[in-house]
Amino acid sequence: MAHPNEEVARSATEALSKGDMEGFLGHHRDDVVVHFPGRGPMAGDYRGKNGVGEMFQKQMQMLDSPPQIETHDILANDDHAVVLNKVRGTRHGKTLEQQQVVVLHIKGGKIAEVWLQFSDQQAMDEMASS
Repeated sequence: MAHPNEEVARSATEALSKGDMEGFLGHHRDDVVVHFPGRGPMAGDYRGKNGVGEMFQKQMQMLDSPPQIETHDILANDDHAVVLNKVRGTRHGKTLEQQQVVVLHIKGGKIAEVWLQFSDQQAMDEMASS
């Protein structure tokens, strides 16, 4: 039997992969904070469900199509879940594929805080800035 926080992370990731923003955001607390690393135009802290939605709208305006997410594994304990993904995005016909680590702090069955990490942050920043 999977840990309950693994189920939260898996369900949220599956909703995001399918483009189900309502289902995805339903797994987050109203005051969620997402930390997007780097120095590119996506970098920064996004607060609340509206902020997270705006982050994804910004991403969709930059990319040629929705990013593809392939989940490798999900690890969880009573406070956190860690999602290991391969992500692929295309901008202006150029594709970037990276490994991604998503650390989720989960409170009361909802995602409270998120830290994103990419295997090549510089390449991510350069792609978003091109």
